[in-house]
Amino acid sequence: MREFSLKTGNNQVDENIESNYLKLINKYLLFLFLSFLFYSVFILLFFQDVMVFISLLIITMFWLLIFIMNKKIFKLDKILRTGIIFIYLLLISVVSFFHIYTNKNAGVDYFYFSLLFALPFFFNYRKDFTLILTMATIIIICLVACLYFDFNFLPKSRFLKEDDYKTVKLINILYSFITFIMDIFFISQKDGLIHSLVKDTEIKNNTIEDLVKSNSELMKQQIILNNLTDDNISEITSLAENDSPLFIETFQLCFPDFIPNLLIINSKLISSEIHLCALMRLNFDTKKIASCTNSSVRAVESRKYRIRKKLNIHPDDNINNFILKI
Repeated sequence: MREFSLKTGNNQVDENIESNYLKLINKYLLFLFLSFLFYSVFILLFFQDVMVFISLLIITMFWLLIFIMNKKIFKLDKILRTGIIFIYLLLISVVSFFHIYTNKNAGVDYFYFSLLFALPFFFNYRKDFTLILTMATIIIICLVACLYFDFNFLPKSRFLKEDDYKTVKLINILYSFITFIMDIFFISQKDGLIHSLVKDTEIKNNTIEDLVKSNSELMKQQIILNNLTDDNISEITSLAENDSPLFIETFQLCFPDFIPNLLIINSKLISSEIHLCALMRLNFDTKKIASCTNSSVRAVESRKYRIRKKLNIHPDDNINNFILKI
């Protein structure tokens, strides 16, 4: 039971991490949307560069689309990971293109450092070390390539004048600093999320350990009350593990009041459900019950859920603990 409970608790923690991490990504996407919207309007109003305005506006709408749909498209872990990689590569491409487009004089290259600082937010440095190293390498290669190669085949801005570059460069420096601060903020939010979830996990694990101890004490008390010896327990456990047809008969001899008390709660329990309750009465966990009955863990969980409903067990109560008290 402890093993299953720990597994369930860890699954819940994983779901909470994914859910809250998605919310953080959603906020980051909103930040990207507002940033690109500001830039596209700024370029149009001050430099009348329609091509850049349209390009930025398309990317802005793309961020808005992902922002709206992220709960659906990032529902699975693989899609989430792929989506994040795609977003990051797109950002690198956008920075590289506009660094070339502005003739390398507008300070767009500062955004490469913002992308580097954002890596700890997008990726887990323990699980994704190779991926982080790859992304960092791509960023460095793009930065070096943009600095030392002209890329004459790419279009260059015809709207920026010599004096305009100083203004744009100053704005880009300020904005790259803002993105750096935002990166730190989101990373701290992510760290805080992980810290709180780890703390919750510790609390849940301590609760599970207390529950296991409580169940063991209840089991010992029932053994004493029914005058059962170690040989009796070994025999009935062996019959249960081998799925013997003599199990229920022997179980009734050892625990004569259990099945009658069970049927008092709900007389409509069928024989397979009574058999499952008897196994839980021996403090078998879900995995062990599945092994004893040649069933899958999912099938046992489904049967336990139906028993929980029939016995009117509160959702917050542990079913094994409830059964041990009968």
